[in-house]
Amino acid sequence: MIEVSLQLLGFIAATILVVVGIAGMLFLDNLIKKLIAFTLLSDGVNLALVSLGYVQGGIVPILEPGASISEFPNSAALIFGPGIVLTNIVIGVSTTAILAALIVALYKRCGSLKASKVLKGERE
Repeated sequence: MIEVSLQLLGFIAATILVVVGIAGMLFLDNLIKKLIAFTLLSDGVNLALVSLGYVQGGIVPILEPGASISEFPNSAALIFGPGIVLTNIVIGVSTTAILAALIVALYKRCGSLKASKVLKGERE
């Protein structure tokens, strides 16, 4: 049986999320669906960053008393990715909330959620 690492599966899932997010933002006309596609894109980037920091059989990146200093860099998980992901989650939630508020305002003004009608300034 083919053995696939957990890191590779994370990268595959991240790629799928990013591709679906980009395709949704480019090809869908509904603003709510574009917002969902934006969220998928953001989640795909977060998953890629977390997968980048994964180390098979890794340990927590804290040097404990009695631990070998020479083996620590080879077995410690990378902490930079998850730290950036936490920041990205906060930024993503606030961006999504602002975009949702803008979509509601555009719907009240134009009466439509179709991006093509909103860009033309048509009202229903």
